[in-house]
Order: sequence, then C-alpha cells, then structure tokens
Amino acid sequence: MKKLLIILLSFLFLTNFANSQSRFGELTEIRDKKMLGKDGQWVRPHPGPFVWNHIESEKGKFFWEDVDKYVEYAQEHNQTILATIWPHTNWDQKSCKRKKARSPFGKNFTKYLSKPCSMEDYKTFLIKLVDRYDGDGSNDMPGLTKPIIYWDVMNEPEFDMFFKGSEEDFVEIFNFSSKVIKKQQPDAVIVMAGAAGMFPENKKYWKSALPKIKDHFDIANIHHISGPDGQCDKQLWVDEFADLLKSVEVDKPIWLTEAMTCGPPVKAYVNAFLNGAEIIINVGVNAPGKKMSKKNRKKLNEFITDYDGFVSIKSISKEEVEFTYKDGSTKNLKFD
Repeated sequence: MKKLLIILLSFLFLTNFANSQSRFGELTEIRDKKMLGKDGQWVRPHPGPFVWNHIESEKGKFFWEDVDKYVEYAQEHNQTILATIWPHTNWDQKSCKRKKARSPFGKNFTKYLSKPCSMEDYKTFLIKLVDRYDGDGSNDMPGLTKPIIYWDVMNEPEFDMFFKGSEEDFVEIFNFSSKVIKKQQPDAVIVMAGAAGMFPENKKYWKSALPKIKDHFDIANIHHISGPDGQCDKQLWVDEFADLLKSVEVDKPIWLTEAMTCGPPVKAYVNAFLNGAEIIINVGVNAPGKKMSKKNRKKLNEFITDYDGFVSIKSISKEEVEFTYKDGSTKNLKFD
C-alpha cells in the first residue's frame, strides 16, 4: 500500500510538471509593474506575500487580501506559482524575546528572522495557508482555479541576512514544515530552501544539512547570484551543486530558482540545462545586484519564446545543442 502511494504521488508530480510546460520563470514583486512575470511561465514571489508576519500579524487574525491578489493575477495569466514560505511573525518572536534582525526587504517585512518560538502556532498558520490554496474544495480561496502545489520552504538559510539561526534550527523548521504541508496536501511538491551559491561556505553548510533534510523535499534548489568579484559561474553553479548532491547521496531533480547572469545569458542557461537543471527562474528586471543589459534580455526572451516547452536537451557539439519536444519534434540551437 505504501509503495502504491509513493508511485501515485510520483505520477502526480510528473503530471504537474508536464502540465506546467514552461522551463522558465521570473522572480516577481506584485508592487512592481516590471516584475509581474510572463504569461504561461513560473513565478516565484520574492519575498512575496507568503510571509507569516504579513498574513497573521496579530495572533489568530488572518489577512489574505494580498495573497489572494497574487494568486488571482497568476491564475489570470496562466502562471505557476512557486510559493516561498517565511516562518516568522513579530508577535511570536517577541514571546520568547528573540533578537531583532535587519530586514532584508525593508519595513514591510518581518523584524525577526529566527526560529518560531511556538512551533504549534506556526503549524496553525501553515495549515491555514495550505488549506486556502490547495484546491481541495474545502476552505479554499474564493474563485481558486489553479491550486498552489509547489512550496519553497525558507530562503538561503545559510546566509544570516535571511535567517538568524543555527543549522539545527533550520533543519527542524524545514522538516517540520514539510511534514505539516504534506499531511494537509498529499500532492504538494516541497522545494528545498535555495542554496546561496556554491562558494566554499555554502558547500560546507549544505554538505552537513542535506543528509538531514533529504527525506523531506522533492526538488533540490540552487541560486546563482554573482560573487563579490562580480563574476559568474559558467554553469550557474548547477554542475557543482549536482556533484554536491551526489556526494551526499541525494538523487532529486534540480531547479535553479534565482538565476543572475554576467554575460550572454543564453549560453549560461543552456549550460545549466545540460548539467541537469529542469527549471530556471530569472532574478527579474528590477532585482538588486548586477543588471542584465537590454540587448541580453532581448536575446534571452527570444530564446525562451523559440525553445520553451522542451522535454530534453543534448549537446551536438561545443557550439550546438538539440531540444526535443513532447511530440517527438526537435529544434537545434547554434551559438555564434
């Protein structure tokens, strides 16, 4: 029976992935008209409205308006949401005298970034959040037609800009969240909190943390932001991340949910796909940090328009790759 359930859930995941079709997406910010995402693609709100403090700023009182607006917009534009959950709210953190943190997203974000004081109160929030957007017909958002299936629990926890806690704290929050979400929504797909690159300190953190959380996520997740020297990795870290996963015996699909490029983006994206990335989410037009030139963004958009929806990619030569599609057709891309 257990084996049958695993097979059914795997089928649901594969079906959901196939139905989403697009291999591309963008970080989005609904208050910025230049960062609303593209029709028919993935969107990852960052920080987004899925923040405990934003939804339940006062214990027991839930504010859904901003989350509903985001979900409604995504539905109208056939976007698939990867929702990042931020497990912090001011009233909970104050209850055990957590230290304030400098908000990475300004005054509209939580003032605290530590482990919840009450995991039971956090559980209540999680259940209500998932229940509203899971599409099971009970307690759903009015007008929900496209449920949220993909949940990204936390963001770059090894980076104290986003989380003030130990590795053990992160592991506890992550595994706890995954169990609660999966119990409420059995077909949910849990995405690992994105690793902030593959610099030595990141590798050290994840080499230790991954074995402790590997049974509680479905998708491995890497971010690529340019380093302190302003340089980028040619494979957008995907090759090194894949090696790290293999070294700790984690066999999961890889998504690149923050992709910043320094030079021509198309070759970098192709390299990332060839090294195992299934989905690539661009950091967006107005994201902090290094900006993509208008010329390169135009080339990236043309590439996405021409080649999106592929089911596999293979290298023909150093200067040519072949994309295969669901109907068996192929398209070749040659680099200048």
